[in-house]
Amino acid sequence: MHLITKNKLAFIAITAVFGFAGMANLAIAEQPLTPEEYEQAALALPELDEGIQKPGQTRAAASMKCFVDTPAFDLFTTGYCHSSGNPRTTTAVFRIDNEPANFTILWSDSRCSSSSDTCFLPIRHFQQITLSATVLNNANNTFSTTSATAHYESFD
Repeated sequence: MHLITKNKLAFIAITAVFGFAGMANLAIAEQPLTPEEYEQAALALPELDEGIQKPGQTRAAASMKCFVDTPAFDLFTTGYCHSSGNPRTTTAVFRIDNEPANFTILWSDSRCSSSSDTCFLPIRHFQQITLSATVLNNANNTFSTTSATAHYESFD
């Protein structure tokens, strides 16, 4: 009987931690990140470093990747991403790849910073977010457009 009570308490504690973490993600994602906050996020989410252009590589047209943040090691996918989880809210991470060296990004969501190639948006169960962007090449006054869709489901 004592073991069952301990297991129930452990389950409640773990559920509470994930619940508070989900609420914290929602509060943080409402405002654009500063460069310092982005660096901290990159350390906490190593997925952000995947696919970053190496020196000497040539650039193709800009494209958008995304992932829905879960406790698993999430991978960016081009154009569409999907995940399921227990927390009611989490963060959808969108990133522009192959942007020019001197760029401005006009995101379709005003919470995204035009000087950053990554945007963090809150997402809740059974929600789909389609984010589009116009990537301006400030060096030669050209642009390209791209988009991606993130979808989040519940395990329930």
